[in-house]
Amino acid sequence: MKQRLPIIIGLVFGILVMLGVFFPNVGSFGEWKKTIDDWFLLATAWAVGVGIVNLTQVHLKKVRNKAQGYFHSIWLIICMYGLAVYGIFVAKTPDNPGWQFMYNQLLAPMSATVYASIVFYIGSAAYRSFIAKSLESTILLVSAVIIMLGAVPLGRFLLGGWVNDASAWIMSVVNSSGMRGIQIGATLGAIATALRILVGLERGHIGGSSE
Repeated sequence: MKQRLPIIIGLVFGILVMLGVFFPNVGSFGEWKKTIDDWFLLATAWAVGVGIVNLTQVHLKKVRNKAQGYFHSIWLIICMYGLAVYGIFVAKTPDNPGWQFMYNQLLAPMSATVYASIVFYIGSAAYRSFIAKSLESTILLVSAVIIMLGAVPLGRFLLGGWVNDASAWIMSVVNSSGMRGIQIGATLGAIATALRILVGLERGHIGGSSE
């Protein structure tokens, strides 16, 4: 019953959401979907709260044990609760100048720095992928070089306008076609997984085994 009840609830609410999406003007399906969307926001907020508690427990344990890098854990706890307290009790709205300053001048630059560090991993992966070991890797290497040359003024200055046109063609035709194929495949996979969850064939999210 512990697994059957969540499956039944998920099936019922999943059907209601689908009816609200495909038939929003039929009966009360649209209103039911809006209500379920509000409940989803509440569940998401609760999940965020649980994540904050878990994050606090993990990093407080590091601080107590003085594990390697525990100083970073102290800063994480201070910043996390400091921003939460300020946003809830002081700023109250996203339009608050102080909140906008912290977001634009602190959070955004730090997030950009973290994402920028990924460029080294991307460069390493690109180097391994661009080694011309086969016909496919050679095509990938040539395409990447054309795109990079077409994206910078130096490439257009040295090779002329054709490299810019070739780069634009690769991105708009070849790359777009590949991405559409990937997106279609991912969407079909997501639909299949969702259907398996709704009918109870996929039970990993409730602690059971998939069939």
